[in-house]
Amino acid sequence: MAMIVVKNSDIPARSEVINEGGTEPVPELIESACILEHANVQFGVMTCNTAHYFRPEVQKHTNVYIVDMLQTTVDQIKEQNSESVVGILCTNGTYNSGIYDRYLTDANLVFVKPDSFEQEHNVHSAIYGEVTGEMTECGQAIRETNGIKAGEFERNAALLAVAIQSIVEKGVDTVIWGCTELPLVRKQLETAFPTVTFIDPMEAVAERVVDIYRLAEQYVERGHVDYNINDVNSIFTTLDMVNYVAQRAMTYRL
Repeated sequence: MAMIVVKNSDIPARSEVINEGGTEPVPELIESACILEHANVQFGVMTCNTAHYFRPEVQKHTNVYIVDMLQTTVDQIKEQNSESVVGILCTNGTYNSGIYDRYLTDANLVFVKPDSFEQEHNVHSAIYGEVTGEMTECGQAIRETNGIKAGEFERNAALLAVAIQSIVEKGVDTVIWGCTELPLVRKQLETAFPTVTFIDPMEAVAERVVDIYRLAEQYVERGHVDYNINDVNSIFTTLDMVNYVAQRAMTYRL
């Protein structure tokens, strides 16, 4: 399976924009999608949970179908156990935007989030580092470089364990790693909480991407799709995705 990776360091911090305002990431996200479109890519993934807050707006500006990582994650949980009580560990941006809340509610899944204190001091600080009490000229909090993003794992696994214990005591049996960096400490936390099922959205969406690719390849090999999908906004199911991807792939091969 051929793959193109776009790494755009000009995309502003998504969590800070949601929480504190600042430069919108949408233009750079669209620019990244356009790079894929110009390379005749049929579908792609935004490998950031928080960036999915902006996914609907980005999707309006590209014919590259952006596979919804959050929807894929919730679908997997629902398929594995529709009675799951789900905990969400994520950045403040994802937490405050409530994007996972909406997906879980639509799936009729019960979910629990850390309280606001634990979210800042045990989850977001574990990811980004502790606040110093100082602010930038733009009014954004300055943080220590001691988060998971800075390569500090043991300290931050301990912080996260406090938050996990708190939500487990409220009935949580399944936890979403709602930030790309959190699986870096999964070994420590899976050992500490052996009865909890941890879900990595990156793994879930990778499996979905492979499934879409394999099915689309079958359609391409046989030379036709089941039905035409001409607009990404008409995609609602996996089969819609497969038909859209296969249709575009065959068009580019002509």
